[in-house]
Amino acid sequence: MQVELAAFSFYDLNFIFDKLITPCFHGKSMPTLVKADLANWQTELWAAKNPSSGEFYAQRYLTKIRSTLSGFLSWCEETYDVPNYLRNIRKPKRKEMKQEMQIWELDEFLRFQQKIDNLFWKTFYMSLFYSGCRIGELLALSDSDVSCTDGVYYFNINKNLTRKTLDTNNKYLIQPPKTATSNRIIPLPNEMTKQLTEYTEYKKANGIGSAFFFGGDGPVADMTYSRYFNRYAEAAGLKHIHIHDLRHSHASLLIHLNVPITVISKRLGHSNIEMTLKKYAHCFASGAGEAVAAVDNAIANINCGTARGTNLEKTIQN
Repeated sequence: MQVELAAFSFYDLNFIFDKLITPCFHGKSMPTLVKADLANWQTELWAAKNPSSGEFYAQRYLTKIRSTLSGFLSWCEETYDVPNYLRNIRKPKRKEMKQEMQIWELDEFLRFQQKIDNLFWKTFYMSLFYSGCRIGELLALSDSDVSCTDGVYYFNINKNLTRKTLDTNNKYLIQPPKTATSNRIIPLPNEMTKQLTEYTEYKKANGIGSAFFFGGDGPVADMTYSRYFNRYAEAAGLKHIHIHDLRHSHASLLIHLNVPITVISKRLGHSNIEMTLKKYAHCFASGAGEAVAAVDNAIANINCGTARGTNLEKTIQN
């Protein structure tokens, strides 16, 4: 699978085998496995808890683990005629309360922004919030990927940084973006112009390397940007969110500003619009009341003689 998967996906595959599959079957011969062995493994897996959080594993993750083992068993079946009994064992279902996506509204981010007293970190977190790019994409930016035309800054997203690597000689890898559509150029709002100008001038004045726009000769460490993020959030008195949630916050802001979904999807680097709609469906659902009010208002205007039929469609669209 190593030749078929991206490095971070292969890393995840190894983790699943090393932690959740191999220990359960260690020492057993593949041809001797019976249906009961696999059924017992599945039962124990669904009853297991994540040692880090103390919570049951999510159904989605359990399904991924099961599919990983089933894929291996299918390969054994195709290659060595060892039956894949897992295919015929019913997969358990766990009802879970859907977790609401955690985001910050614009006013909350502005409160967070005001608490940052460091030029580097202020530029770093503002770049995440106002671009909506993935953290790996931001970390991979070099100075040459950041440009300014007529006072507008642009991020040229063409690579991704991951620390999920089995290569002991490299602590991180620079790879192509997640999907082909992730290659994109993101224009930044005017709010970023002064900030990025000040930051780039600071880099030049202090001879900071250009290999990484944030970090100089090397990328910013995960624990470092997470620690400062939590520190400033606490100082602003904001609810806890993960740093990746700044991307979700950006998408939510654009949706509530009525930016076309096609524009949002392209800006986020999603492979298709359906992915954007599915991921942020709750943001659109929150506008149901406004849709009804728009229709009622349009009908009222027509009844009062202040609008024509041709304006009804326009009013609803607005």
